[in-house]
Amino acid sequence: MSERDKRNFCIVVAGHTVAVHALHTQVFSLCKDYLTDLAPDMEITVTESDLELERQESRSTHSILNDAYLETLAVYRKISEQMLAYDTFLMHGAVVAAGGNAYMFTAVSGTGKTTHVKKWLKYAEGAFVVNCDKPLIKITDTQAIACGTPWCGKEGLGTNAMAPLKAIALMERGEENVMEQISFGQAFSFLLQQTYCPRSADQMRKTLSLLSAMRDKVRFYRFRFNNLKDDAFSVAYQALTGHPSDP
Repeated sequence: MSERDKRNFCIVVAGHTVAVHALHTQVFSLCKDYLTDLAPDMEITVTESDLELERQESRSTHSILNDAYLETLAVYRKISEQMLAYDTFLMHGAVVAAGGNAYMFTAVSGTGKTTHVKKWLKYAEGAFVVNCDKPLIKITDTQAIACGTPWCGKEGLGTNAMAPLKAIALMERGEENVMEQISFGQAFSFLLQQTYCPRSADQMRKTLSLLSAMRDKVRFYRFRFNNLKDDAFSVAYQALTGHPSDP
């Protein structure tokens, strides 16, 4: 494949085809498991101005990142904003699927989401990670669907798959493992913090509308957890799936 083809290609994400026109080839390498020959539903073109915006963002967090990597961020930012037109939005969290359904664990970075999700891979039969960092959430009339994407964290834990999202657990560290079901209202503030907020006012309104639409489609929990305790997995698994576990 030519260098030009590695800068102009199509991927399928959340059931929609995206044509990507990039300046560097790192995006192509990142998206290799999502490539398609289908006609695009939307197009993403990265410009030097887009990279400069990402540079400014990285400077604000005292990070120095190369342009090829910054472009991967710019592409996903543009994809997530265009996905709003298809009732799909971006959340920060780790999504694991088991028994045909998906469950999201969301928390501030460094809390232990990935460590906990790995317990599901170890103990839950047939479990797999949909996305361990930045999944897309698609809202339909009847359900929320967690969608895998190439942007799945530094460990690359993710699958090109979609699964019905049944529950979201808001994680915070504690001495014991306790799962408490809470209302959407109790969860909303934290969920909003973990949701990508676009710059456009219209897109932000659409994001809030989609987030609110999860109220009757997903169960919400507060998960006080201690990954060092033996029951970290079993407490979460039983509460979220409704089935007992025996790790």
